[in-house]
Amino acid sequence: MGAPRPRRSLGTRRQRVVAGLVIVGALAFLLGRGLTNALDYYLTAKQAVAQRAQLGQEDFRIQGTVLPGLRQVGTTLQFTIGSGNVRVHVVSTGSPPELFHVGMPVVLDGHWQGADFASFQIMVQHGSNYVEAHPGKTKSASRST
Repeated sequence: MGAPRPRRSLGTRRQRVVAGLVIVGALAFLLGRGLTNALDYYLTAKQAVAQRAQLGQEDFRIQGTVLPGLRQVGTTLQFTIGSGNVRVHVVSTGSPPELFHVGMPVVLDGHWQGADFASFQIMVQHGSNYVEAHPGKTKSASRST
């Protein structure tokens, strides 16, 4: 048997340090990007109108309350959302969820298209309070068993 073969290095120390810094930098970037997206989940209608020029045609989420005046035109749903005293006319090509109705807070995915917000997805905001539809039903069922 011969002498053991020398172990091959995984690069110079400088290369390992640079690779480590690149990995740490990439992780920091991804973490920062994720936190930014989580913090800016949506803009209120008031904020979106104020930032219309900066947002341009970029997709973002807007939040507001559906106001009276829903109108279905072919496969397009037209309605207005409000936030404070600001109103935004919405043209939506996405199918509204079952719970969608006037007075419902919604979050919409889309972008500005002139003065209108062009939406491709409607999400309803659920309240934090749960009200049971049939309050006595569960209690009576548990007594009978």
